[in-house]
Amino acid sequence: MTAHTLPVPRIAVLRRVIVGVIIAAFGIAAVLGIVVLLGVEMGETTFRVLGTTAAIGSFSVGVLCCAALIGRRAQLFGIVGVVVTVLSAALVVWTIWVDVYEFWDAVFRVLWSGVAASSAFALASLLLLLSDRSRTAVRAGLWITLVLIGVLLALTLYLIWASDVAWDDFGRLYGVVAILTALGAVVVPVMSLLMPDQHASALPHGLSERLVATAKERGITVEELVAPVLARPEAVPAAEEPA
Repeated sequence: MTAHTLPVPRIAVLRRVIVGVIIAAFGIAAVLGIVVLLGVEMGETTFRVLGTTAAIGSFSVGVLCCAALIGRRAQLFGIVGVVVTVLSAALVVWTIWVDVYEFWDAVFRVLWSGVAASSAFALASLLLLLSDRSRTAVRAGLWITLVLIGVLLALTLYLIWASDVAWDDFGRLYGVVAILTALGAVVVPVMSLLMPDQHASALPHGLSERLVATAKERGITVEELVAPVLARPEAVPAAEEPA
C-alpha cells in the first residue's frame, strides 16, 4: 500500500457501498416517479417527484465517474469529486422541494456552481483513468485537456458569479475553450486506443487466467489484487545469484 491508495479490501468495500447507495437511491426515486405518474394527477408534487428522480439519476452518473478513480493514484481527486457531486445533488433536490424565493439569487448561483463543478469532476475523472499510459502523445493530450477543463470551469464560475460580463469578448473566449475541451475529451481516449502502450513482455497465458479468476472470486480487479505485492517490493524474494 502506498500513501496514495487505500488497502485493497477497503477499496472493494468502498466501491460496493457507493454503488449500493446509488442503486438504492435511484431505485427508490424511480419507483416513486412511476407511482406518481400512474396514480396521481399531474401537478406540482408530480413534477417535484419527477425532478428529484432526474436529479438523482444525473448526479449518480457523476458519482460513478468519480468513484472509478478509487484505488488508483488519483483517488483523492475522485473522492473530492464524489463529495462535491453528492452535495450538489442534495442542494438540487432541496431546491426542488423547498421554496427559496427570498434568497433565490444566492441559491441559484451556488446550485449552478455545484452543477458545473460536478460535471468538471466527472469528465476529468474519466480522463484520469488514462493517467497510467506511457505514450507521450497520450499523456500530453491528457494533461492539456485537464487544464482546459479547469479553465472552462473557472470561466463558468465567473459567468455565474460576475455581476457584469462583457459578452462579446467573453463569449468568444468561452466558446473557444469549450470547443478545445470537447475536442480533447474525444481525441485523448481515441489516441489511447490507437496508440496502446508497448510492454516489454506479456504474462504467460496460464498465469493471466489465474489472476483474472482469483480477482473475480474476491470481487476486485486484477490491479487491486496485485497492488499489495507491487507496493511492497521487499516482500518479493530476490532471484538467487549463481554460485
